[in-house]
Amino acid sequence: MTETKTMASPDTEPTNLRKTHKSSALWALALFVVVCQIMAATKFGWLKPEDFPYPTWTSWAIHEFQQEKTKRPEVVFLGSSLVLVPVDGVDADFTKIKVDGAKHHKSIFFESKFKEYSGTDITSYNFALPGEMPSDAYLLTKFLLKNEKRPDVIVYGVGPRDFMDNLLPSPKATDPFRYLSRLGDYSERIDLIAPKWEERLGYELGRMFYPMGASDNIMTSLSRRFNNFLTTTFPSVKPSDIATRRTLLPEYHPFEILPEECYFNPTDEKNRAPFVDNINEYRKRYKTLKRDTFISQMQFLEDILSIASDRGTHVVVVAMPITDINRQLISDPAWNDYKTKLESVAKSKGATYIDMYATNKFALKDFGDTVHLHSGGGALFLDMLAKKLAKNHEVTAALNINREDSEHSSIAGLKSGGL
Repeated sequence: MTETKTMASPDTEPTNLRKTHKSSALWALALFVVVCQIMAATKFGWLKPEDFPYPTWTSWAIHEFQQEKTKRPEVVFLGSSLVLVPVDGVDADFTKIKVDGAKHHKSIFFESKFKEYSGTDITSYNFALPGEMPSDAYLLTKFLLKNEKRPDVIVYGVGPRDFMDNLLPSPKATDPFRYLSRLGDYSERIDLIAPKWEERLGYELGRMFYPMGASDNIMTSLSRRFNNFLTTTFPSVKPSDIATRRTLLPEYHPFEILPEECYFNPTDEKNRAPFVDNINEYRKRYKTLKRDTFISQMQFLEDILSIASDRGTHVVVVAMPITDINRQLISDPAWNDYKTKLESVAKSKGATYIDMYATNKFALKDFGDTVHLHSGGGALFLDMLAKKLAKNHEVTAALNINREDSEHSSIAGLKSGGL
């Protein structure tokens, strides 16, 4: 009897192999979906929105603002380091006490000058942050400057870099965005926040799959657990301080800051630090005018003004002074476009527009570098600002009307309770 063997033909082997691979891929996908669902259901690695990965200028400002003991400020400052540096530096000179950058979020000098010119006491809050773009100020206004913490007036100091920074990959790339984006939904402006297709794809996948959307939280949670394990297991080994880490890894957590690490020290004209020439940095920033960035950041400025107006907050847009050295890096068409658009957007939304550059009151001696006012120039700026705002009808109306409404409500409440 002859034994017959059935042999698979060469043509059927690849087909079977493809079926096996397809089946394996489907099983892997199904397993991935299940794992995602389990992680989402258990909130694996979940952190509160305000539980930030590590402390930065942004996180300190948010934490203090959200504290219940922080009084509602009548005036809030927005802006980049163009506002932050002079405000903190001036207060150090004014109080004769060194100012802790991580903890100081007001302008004592401005409050004093405003009272001098208006006779009115106000409280301020400084939400100016390093690298802050209009897209960041939009999130800050949308998520934080509302309800019981809604200010009467927002003073937003801007410079050309805020709208035409050639080095900015996208609005998602800033340190303020990383923290502010945790506080709420910004999908209505995702087309501007994530303009590149790969960024948009990452955003949509993050909404679909928990591990991708919560990757920052998961990595932070795992890192904290690992650090706790090391600390418990090897108590004699101490983690390196921020200064040491910056020496070894300059780009690691670049905006990280701890209390008592960054001080603004009192100074005067004789002892002020020498002028720093940072023109090469701005040559890179202004090298190419990215029209998309300019248009999108102007749109965010419009959004800020619209949100504030809807909430009854008056906005003062201030074109910050910069040196002529820095101004000359910007082409005349780009500069004129910036100034014209800035003023038209402000006025179209009912905001007050103040052009401090056009005053010609600031000389090179008032600057610490080509764009940042030092504390001496900052005092001149804040004094001029306080005087202008104290005489501005829209500003004084926003402050006085809101206060009168509050007083009337209190009186009405007392009368009602007495009947």
